[in-house]
Amino acid sequence: MQVLILLGVLALPTLLALLVVIPALMDTRFRQIEREQVAQYSQIAREDLITEEERVSLFTLNFSQWTSTFDFSVGRNPGFEADAFGMSTFMGGRVDYAGVTAPDGRIVTALRRDGSQVLPAGPTVRALLAQLPSPLPGEGAQGIVLVGARPYLMAARPITRDDGSGRGGVMLFARMLSQTALGQLMHSSGTFTAQLAQLPAEGQSALTFRPREVIGISALEAPVGPPQLGLQLTIPRAVHLAGQDTLWQLRGVILLVTLTALLAFMLFLNRRVLRVLTRYVADTQRIARDPTHRLESSNRTELGVLARTINDLLDHLQGREAQLRERVLRDELTGAYSRAGLAELLQEDTSVRSALLIEVPRLQELSGLYGNAFVDRLIRELADRLGNDDQHVVGRISSSGLALITRAPAQIDPAQMLTRLEEPFALREGEVTLKLVAGYSESIYPVPFSALLRQASLALQHAIDQREHLGVFDERMLRRSQYGHTLETQLQGAAQRQELSLMYQPISDVDTGRWVAVEALLRWQHPLLGAVPPGTFIPVAERSGQIYQLGDWALQTALRETEAARALWPEAHVNVNVSPVQLLMPDYAERVLQTLTDLQVSAHLLTVEVTESTVMQDVDLACRHLRKLREAGVRVALDDFGSGHSSLSLLTDLPLDIVKLDRSFLREGAQETARGALLRNTIRLARDLQLSTVAEGVEDAGMLRLLRDLGCDYAQGYHISRPDHLEDLLSLRR
Repeated sequence: MQVLILLGVLALPTLLALLVVIPALMDTRFRQIEREQVAQYSQIAREDLITEEERVSLFTLNFSQWTSTFDFSVGRNPGFEADAFGMSTFMGGRVDYAGVTAPDGRIVTALRRDGSQVLPAGPTVRALLAQLPSPLPGEGAQGIVLVGARPYLMAARPITRDDGSGRGGVMLFARMLSQTALGQLMHSSGTFTAQLAQLPAEGQSALTFRPREVIGISALEAPVGPPQLGLQLTIPRAVHLAGQDTLWQLRGVILLVTLTALLAFMLFLNRRVLRVLTRYVADTQRIARDPTHRLESSNRTELGVLARTINDLLDHLQGREAQLRERVLRDELTGAYSRAGLAELLQEDTSVRSALLIEVPRLQELSGLYGNAFVDRLIRELADRLGNDDQHVVGRISSSGLALITRAPAQIDPAQMLTRLEEPFALREGEVTLKLVAGYSESIYPVPFSALLRQASLALQHAIDQREHLGVFDERMLRRSQYGHTLETQLQGAAQRQELSLMYQPISDVDTGRWVAVEALLRWQHPLLGAVPPGTFIPVAERSGQIYQLGDWALQTALRETEAARALWPEAHVNVNVSPVQLLMPDYAERVLQTLTDLQVSAHLLTVEVTESTVMQDVDLACRHLRKLREAGVRVALDDFGSGHSSLSLLTDLPLDIVKLDRSFLREGAQETARGALLRNTIRLARDLQLSTVAEGVEDAGMLRLLRDLGCDYAQGYHISRPDHLEDLLSLRR
């Protein structure tokens, strides 16, 4: 009995410890495991959302780094909306909303998918744009926001050309995260339930334990500012319930066995549970250092199930990471390396010797003519023709651009390669022949891949600018590019710094010599660069999109100064040149008329000058603009007529008042019989069409007599007057 009492006395504290303390410790262990499980599941769910964010961001990048989008953003390419934002775009990109803004922040287009229709979505897109940082950084912004009690996954990118130059507006795509959509994104939704919820108030726990489930909330990043929503996961407490069952079994055994059984059970517990948990903790710490390590899962108990579950989750995460990495580094269409893949593969490679960049012009037009399937096949076949082996690496660096990187000792002839790439492409109806544009750079010495790619990009841009087939890099291109970049940077704010001015050249009546108008000529005097010729900075302004601000400034200044000059010269009129980029704006005519209204200037004071090349970029749009201006009283002049291969049909097709004969036309017409006859016929035809004629480049009295004999109405040139400030010309006015 005493022994039994002693055993009872000795066993009682042990029993109490086993029945109370150890279960509490094990419950703490299980809660810690559950916290880790919640963290791991939250990470998985967040990875699924991040994967979707990256997909939408990459989809947005495809549209934002696209010259067609850039042109649409800055007012050109008005048909782009109908071509680019059809139902196929929303379905293929798995997005619900799309928006494009102009450089000044004005919304150009705002659309949403509604069933099988694409409808306007101005308020929602405007609210989504308001969630973005201002200004939008170059890498764009993405995240999950709450707009009107609805969650949205959105991504936005600055709009640039294909080569990354220029700065347009903002390209935005968004997907509404309904519960159904969220469930589709969760690849492990069978393990847990996910939903979006408000973040807990400060001081409240983000983790809630319930009898049969654990609820955890983690913050989701917004494009800017603090998180607006949280990702709430509800996870069944399978591990906890399994542990509780085990504890009740242990309690029953403890109550029925002796001290010897208690001791045996304690040894068993230590060997079968605590050691396993300790090993799992050590394994978990090792996994943090070595992601390939896994938990020991041979145990068939609930802990073994837990280990196998965690191992499965780790395998899933590793597979998802590999898939995401593959999608980032490889182009899905061609299988070639992406720009990021090329950079990772070749950034430390010292054997790179040359880079050939291939651009497919008019890809959007080809898509409209032959369909997207043909364009996809075309890009794939071009990539196949480039070849891909240890010494030749093929990449797709844009929607219409491919790259061939050559490692030593291999060499390529870029002209021959271009010829091979341009071999006809088969169609069901026949063949299609393309004219590609390429940029090439090579070095006999080791050069960083990124530098070689930049050089090839400069050569490609040079070929595009010069309308050449192939551009081969040399140092002059780099200097021109650097100078052009300097001009683009310095041109910003030039008007505010009062570096811009207008010079005026008079236009006189051939018979009387009386001045009837002046032509406004834009000048830029930089404090360091000096006088920058218009032929140099105007193309830079057109490429960068600054031509809109320059054009507005020139028009307003010319009208304001000419209106002021009418106090001394009541019949003064002014001619203002129009850039091709301006004429492609869908609201160009309205902007000009609004300027006249704002300045309270008569439309009869103004003549706009356009060239043949300006009009031919979009004849229908140009005619609509010019016709609207003429109806308001603005006169229209066709400038530089007779330069190149001008067509006489333009005189009848365009809404014109004046024809300005190019200086080369006049000079050659004065020397050559054939050109002289053409000059006479042009002046006669203009008179028959009731068009006034202005001869440019009149340099001496002989030219003036010739024009008088031919019946030309007006003359302009150094013989009349050199360009000067308007106030100085007024004192010399004839």
